[in-house]
Amino acid sequence: MFGFATAASGAPTPYRQPARSPETRQQYADVVALPTRTMSAPAIQGEKHRSAELHLLGGFRLLICGELAHIGRMGERLLAVLACRGRPAARSKIAHALWPDGTSDRAHANLRNVLYRLYRRAPGTVHATTAYLQLSVGMRVDLEHSTLLARQILSCEAAAGGPDGTLLADALGANLYDDLLPDWDDEWLGDYQYRYRQLRLTALEALSARLAAAGQHGAAVQAALAAVQADMLRDSAHETLIRACLAQGNWHEALTHYTTYRRILRDELGLEPPAAIGRLLSTA
Repeated sequence: MFGFATAASGAPTPYRQPARSPETRQQYADVVALPTRTMSAPAIQGEKHRSAELHLLGGFRLLICGELAHIGRMGERLLAVLACRGRPAARSKIAHALWPDGTSDRAHANLRNVLYRLYRRAPGTVHATTAYLQLSVGMRVDLEHSTLLARQILSCEAAAGGPDGTLLADALGANLYDDLLPDWDDEWLGDYQYRYRQLRLTALEALSARLAAAGQHGAAVQAALAAVQADMLRDSAHETLIRACLAQGNWHEALTHYTTYRRILRDELGLEPPAAIGRLLSTA
């Protein structure tokens, strides 16, 4: 007898849902439309007026119109995985990345629930269709910005002229000093963390070399120190730091860093530094 009511004559009549207020009807429409809506151009333009910044380097922060937004643990995960992918992603891939141990139906149900909550707490941060998800057009993501700058530094390093002054200034203002969500250990995130870490350390080393060549010796030392502090066993980072100190004219600082590096290698790995690094000091 579900879905029908019985009239006085005994004949079944269709069941009618109770009347909803305009506010309730609008809320219901929002919830139903969110997971399956196709974003039209006017809808996208309407969402862009709410400036949003997503910070993933050093930790998670979502700023809406300059204010910190609290979207819950899984809301953070959803935005982070979309930002790491950097392109529209199939709903099924996102669901299984975030809930790898559940059934497909359960994962998709969880995703719909997170989308609903995100829509209520931070509307306009995600575009959703029946098949794909992506971050809102115009959202500023620090990971995207730093990745682009790092690649430009390495691309210019390979060219004959090297990076120009504007790029060097942009690189100094960017966050190349923090790792990607360092306090998270989600299974889906590990590859993204490793790739970004390698990219930023290589870019810091290249940046240090270019800054030293441009006569900005203090900034060159700082960039090299950031690479060393990120990985105390990275030979190329220590070599870059020693070169930056020598370019600055600080032979004693270079020798001190080499001595520290040599001790760390012996204690941790039982190895000696590469001979090429030692020759830097002997020929300085």
